[in-house]
Amino acid sequence: MPECSGVMGEEYESVPLQPFLHQVSGHTGMFQYDDKTVCKPLNVREYNFYLNVPHNLKLFTAEFRGTIEVEIHEDSDGYVTILGHRPTSTDWQKSSKCENFSERASQKVKKEEGQHSLRLLRSGSVEVSTQTDQVFDSQDSTNKTENINPWSLRCHKKTLTKLRKANQGPVTHCKFILLENVAAQYCHPSILDLKMGTRQHGDDVSPDKKERFMKKCQNTTSSSLGVRICGMQVYQEDSDKYVCVNKYYGRSLGVDGFKQTLHQFLHNGYVLRKDLLDPIIQKLKDLHRHIQSHDTYRFYSSSLLIMYDSSSQDDHPGNDKAGPGSNPVDVRMIDFAHSTHSGFQNDTTVHSGPDQGYLYGLKNLIDVFTDMR
Repeated sequence: MPECSGVMGEEYESVPLQPFLHQVSGHTGMFQYDDKTVCKPLNVREYNFYLNVPHNLKLFTAEFRGTIEVEIHEDSDGYVTILGHRPTSTDWQKSSKCENFSERASQKVKKEEGQHSLRLLRSGSVEVSTQTDQVFDSQDSTNKTENINPWSLRCHKKTLTKLRKANQGPVTHCKFILLENVAAQYCHPSILDLKMGTRQHGDDVSPDKKERFMKKCQNTTSSSLGVRICGMQVYQEDSDKYVCVNKYYGRSLGVDGFKQTLHQFLHNGYVLRKDLLDPIIQKLKDLHRHIQSHDTYRFYSSSLLIMYDSSSQDDHPGNDKAGPGSNPVDVRMIDFAHSTHSGFQNDTTVHSGPDQGYLYGLKNLIDVFTDMR
């Protein structure tokens, strides 16, 4: 549950927060703080986990960049303005990850993503006005076309409704965490969100929730493969559109359907990007080795993002600087609200050994990608 209050003690420079276009999964809406940083409502467990990420996993997580106070203003017509109050220290803006973000990519992102406005209608739906050329096609029963990932739209509706209820009145104050925008390095990010592990419930959930989570795992590839698709967007060069699927699509897949969807993830509308297979496999093997080294760690209900740039080589922002700084694919762990390890907060349950369910999922992912070579 996000931390919200009706009072804010200090004055900060205000930064308008925009909806993050490329959110493919999750429960809460992600907002764009600037070209290189996103933010979302603070969850205390996740916040504490980011403060103590093991050193050898930092390359596989989004860089944590602190917290900000957020004000949500709603006028009489239902238009919502979301303001983030810039932290007093901005040292995170000078990080190496920020410096590696190419100027050409930054300009491309600004041009592509444009500006957006949010309006929370009294019916409960969210109206998003966008100024962008990007098109997202939802491959579900609705077959809707939007200028923002359909799942992102859904999450913003849920988040804004929850935050409004938490503090009745024209202005709501909340605390958000700032994270590296891991998709910012790409002009046309294709993103695969994978729910990892054979178990999804945390140690502190109620018996009812535990039963629901266990059934979801038993009835999906979480049980058979230790991984299931939670969301995906793939940029298609032939149509200049993103093809999107959500978690409900992922839950409907068997093993064969899972493999076919991973094949779809690497197809840009013209060819299968086999050139990305070796980098993906190597990163997954590296992650497997690091997870195996962490006794008592459990990453329940966390996700793994696999990303690459679907732009053509001529349009690639790093094409003129290919070499050690280039990053054809990226693999990142996200969502740590239910993670635990020995000594974490006041958790009474301490597990033994590494997270075998997560490792099982990584092994099967490696096998599936290896078979696509």
